[in-house]
Amino acid sequence: MRLRAGDILSGMREQTSCDFSALAVIDGKERCISWKWASGNLNDRYLNIRVRHGQGIEGEIIKVGRGMTWDKMDSRKANVHANYSIWLTERLESAYAVPVWIGKEMKGILLIGDRSPRIYEVNQRETVDRVATELADSMEDLI
Repeated sequence: MRLRAGDILSGMREQTSCDFSALAVIDGKERCISWKWASGNLNDRYLNIRVRHGQGIEGEIIKVGRGMTWDKMDSRKANVHANYSIWLTERLESAYAVPVWIGKEMKGILLIGDRSPRIYEVNQRETVDRVATELADSMEDLI
């Protein structure tokens, strides 16, 4: 049975009660990240986002190799957030993203986001972490 990324993202969005969820794929050869699937998106512009390694939310996840939270209300980072493509395209105010690992290689980035300020509770972050692990098992089918 072929896994459908859109169904997984919709289910995760429902479980976490967030406005938006998306999965990006990391292309190691071209050294860029592109968003391939989304749920709760405002339009399809996310499909045109291609970010070089080291840039945006995607680059931060690659650098730290673990989950991270962003909140537009954090004044220290507010100007930085204004330059994040996925942030702008989907009009996000808050986000939580995690890497998707296949073995020891990061192959994707899984993100949930909201269009209003929000603090993600432990159970919501754990749901995203669990879905990232499940996606890793079938990522090859999705790419």
